[in-house]
Amino acid sequence: MATLASSISGHGFHLTLSTTVTVPASSELAHRTLHVVHDLDPHVYADQYELAQRPGYSFLLWGTTDLEKPVSAVPQNGSVLLLTADTTIVPHHSPISITLEVPLHARYARPIAAADNQDAFYTVNLKRPIGFFAEEDGTATEMPSVLRPYASLHGWPSSPLSLIPDSAPDDPLEITIPAGVLDHIVWVDVGTALVMITMFFYLLHASLRTARRLSAKVKLSTKTE
Repeated sequence: MATLASSISGHGFHLTLSTTVTVPASSELAHRTLHVVHDLDPHVYADQYELAQRPGYSFLLWGTTDLEKPVSAVPQNGSVLLLTADTTIVPHHSPISITLEVPLHARYARPIAAADNQDAFYTVNLKRPIGFFAEEDGTATEMPSVLRPYASLHGWPSSPLSLIPDSAPDDPLEITIPAGVLDHIVWVDVGTALVMITMFFYLLHASLRTARRLSAKVKLSTKTE
């Protein structure tokens, strides 16, 4: 029986979520496709352009894909990422291990109350990926309950689905994201306002200086004529 194991690496805003599916024999991949679905927390996102450059799988991505917004400015239902493994490139020996790596990026978390910058971190527990096979042939069967919330997504596999057991379903996939400090917001607002005012007067000064220079050129040209 195939099994699945997932782990997360990296720190700060750049992470990699790796899922390895171990299949006892290549015959278990015949007439079926291998999928892994990630139900991503709004604190993280997968960049579709970066995913397109990753070898070993194709993907479908639903939900929030805006890369610039902080977590407070995006819908809180997150996004769903479905990977379809390219099983044509797997080795012929047994057992077969297929690893699918997803680069993730963390969003800026909501500011928190902290004594100093060393305490300004936010911890998020990500949902564990779910692996399953989609049978190319076979009679219709009841969809596994954990996959039913995704059945209405456009492009979701409609063929009979069978789950791949997770070897460590209770192990947390925990990430720690740097966060802002509430007490610093006032100073950030003041600093931003000062920069904007300074830029306004700089542009005003540059505009007046340019206008005087152009006016002087016009007067000189008139006198020459």
